[in-house]
Amino acid sequence: MAIKTINLTPDPRILRMLGQIELSGWKCVAEIIDNSIDAMLKLDGSDREKHIDVYVPTRPELKNDEPLRIRDNGIGMNEEELENCLRAGYTSQGGDESLGLFGMGFNIATARLGDVVDIWTSTESMANDIGVKIDLVEMQQTKSFDRELMKRPKSIIPSGTLIEIAGYHPRAAKLLNRAQIIENINKTYSKSLIEDYGITIRINNQLLKPFTFCTWDEGRYVEHKGEQFPAVLSIHNKFMDRYFCSRCFLWLESVEENKHTELVCSNCSSSDRINRKKIEVRGWVGIQRYNDPWHYGINIIRNGRIIKQLDKSLFTWQDRYNRNNGQSIFEYPIDTQAAGGRIVGEIRADFIIPTYTKDSFEETDAMWLNAVEAIRGEAPFQPQIATKKLKFKKNKSPLAKLFQGYRRSSPPGKRWLIPGTSKGKALYQAARDWAESFYAGEPEYQDDSIWWQAVEVAELREEEGEGDPTEIPGTTTETPKEAEEGHKDPFPGKKIHVYSKVFNLESILGEKPIEITVIDYWPQNGFPTPIIFEAVAPSKFNVYINNKHDLFKDFADGWQDLVMMEVASRFFQRIDNPADWPLSRIYYELKIRYAAETMLNVDELVKSAKSLMKEIQNHLSIGNVGITLKPKPKLTNSELMLLKQNYLKAENRNLNKVDDLLRTTEFLKYMDLRFIFKFISKYPRLLFDGLFFDLPLETLDQDMKDMQLEQYIGHFNDLKWFIYEMAEYPDGLVKKQKNMIIRNRFSLDYLDAHRAS
Repeated sequence: MAIKTINLTPDPRILRMLGQIELSGWKCVAEIIDNSIDAMLKLDGSDREKHIDVYVPTRPELKNDEPLRIRDNGIGMNEEELENCLRAGYTSQGGDESLGLFGMGFNIATARLGDVVDIWTSTESMANDIGVKIDLVEMQQTKSFDRELMKRPKSIIPSGTLIEIAGYHPRAAKLLNRAQIIENINKTYSKSLIEDYGITIRINNQLLKPFTFCTWDEGRYVEHKGEQFPAVLSIHNKFMDRYFCSRCFLWLESVEENKHTELVCSNCSSSDRINRKKIEVRGWVGIQRYNDPWHYGINIIRNGRIIKQLDKSLFTWQDRYNRNNGQSIFEYPIDTQAAGGRIVGEIRADFIIPTYTKDSFEETDAMWLNAVEAIRGEAPFQPQIATKKLKFKKNKSPLAKLFQGYRRSSPPGKRWLIPGTSKGKALYQAARDWAESFYAGEPEYQDDSIWWQAVEVAELREEEGEGDPTEIPGTTTETPKEAEEGHKDPFPGKKIHVYSKVFNLESILGEKPIEITVIDYWPQNGFPTPIIFEAVAPSKFNVYINNKHDLFKDFADGWQDLVMMEVASRFFQRIDNPADWPLSRIYYELKIRYAAETMLNVDELVKSAKSLMKEIQNHLSIGNVGITLKPKPKLTNSELMLLKQNYLKAENRNLNKVDDLLRTTEFLKYMDLRFIFKFISKYPRLLFDGLFFDLPLETLDQDMKDMQLEQYIGHFNDLKWFIYEMAEYPDGLVKKQKNMIIRNRFSLDYLDAHRAS
């Protein structure tokens, strides 16, 4: 029998210890903002303007203990709600819908910053504000959680909550970096916060600008085999409602409704916190206007807050149905690893339960897995694997359609929606530069017309002797300003915008940056100058590339170097110390900063060669799983040992059936690049004639086939030289091998330029 009751209220120092949990400054602020958003979401049917105001003190103000303030005009709290919400671990009825998880998250965030928290709140029906002061040092000294409930004349009108944090810890000065907080908060909340809920946030009077992806306009699409693939696809899937216990934070499994029986949580045996919740996934996926090695992926959003930023997990197929021996398959980007990915999106799933750090959630829950299938389908993206090997039906999910329509990025033009030049060169870096202008809010970069113009330019594919390309629809030989003011164009002819660029050497030269706008130009009449610099403002030029000039037939490295040489000369004309900064030194600085990929950079060349070979390895081992090899490859003892060792490392089990694995190209994912070079020479039919390269092979007669194959293998030997020989050269030997490097670089460029569409 029980002999007495014991008090299990924790020691107040527990709250201070919560502050030792690693949480960045902006996440602390976001945690409190989340609580304010929760209060806003309870204003159902209200036409009130919903706003949250944050004030982050300056460094001097932090030293003077000026409080961090977060104020909202939400629903507010009464006495009971205020008391409950300040208890660590408490969650209210329907707490699964809350962003802030008021209690634990609030205590971690506030204790991380300071020891003193003042909270004032008022509901619309209250005549006063009520408040509580939490002083962790005092509470620890008195060993008491008891706090006085304070009242003051109503100042929070009509309702809302004010939180002030002070008594700062030494770490607060580093955590409360205002610029970093604003930057990260802007990336943390989606446009749906404003569009769906009408909530605005200001930090130090600066309006929050929710992150927006730089995607192609919704009307854009590509065509392939008679099918159109829109650049943006919407998603809205509803699932069966589920029951949730907000006391235990658990979903109830297999619940059957009965009018006469109360639902009870199997974990806590209570029924007062059981809520029926709608489970739905909505949002969109699409293609951004540029490829990037890092900036792509899906934002997973809960109640306006981005829980997972640029999540790439949806690009890997998980073997949920155990059709591939439990092995997952990485699928994107497998064809464009060097250029990067460009599939992006925003998925709103308000039912997901985040971790306390709000950067992840339970990804093995059946509901989330169902949502994943609504977005990316149950089968792999790649038809060869999905239908032939794993016996799924064709994947027609939104992400699968984007993969099918936009999986590759070469050649540039309308097939893959890739900006490029009329010479067939993709403008990957230029597209990224334009995106920076989009994110900076520059008006002319908000729609996709500049990118689209470059896509149309790439379609021209001007060939030698073909004459001038057709003028792009909608372009004109006059700028809008010239047409409006009646100015005569000093350079009449066809003009096509290529890119804009800023060359900034201010840190070393002390001179203002030079901005140029490069324009492909076909003059109406003969013009003696190959590159024309037209000053349009101080340090700003239009640069016309005279495509009719004979120089471009003779100049091996193209016009880009000539433009950079001209820019260098303009910097040279300004400086006061030409002895320290001769033209050649300025030119070198420009090259290394803005065109490093064109220099004979050993590390970059080795990296590019490896990247191409890795893509080939992925194409052969992942993209072509199931293709039978005839004859079956024969491995040396050392190669067989390598296969077994790598298989054991990757799969965590021994390779017992070597012959079975060697029947298809799947075994190549366990081999090194040396073997891939050898494999290509034995099985060239798997790469050419449009399979990976658009170079012909099987369609040629035998003599021509032998000659071409010898040439192709020669190009691969040049790549092999980069990876296994030049990579080991000391600097002195690299300089002596300059001619060899130049020759072999053309092999790399040649193979890269002839990828199949």
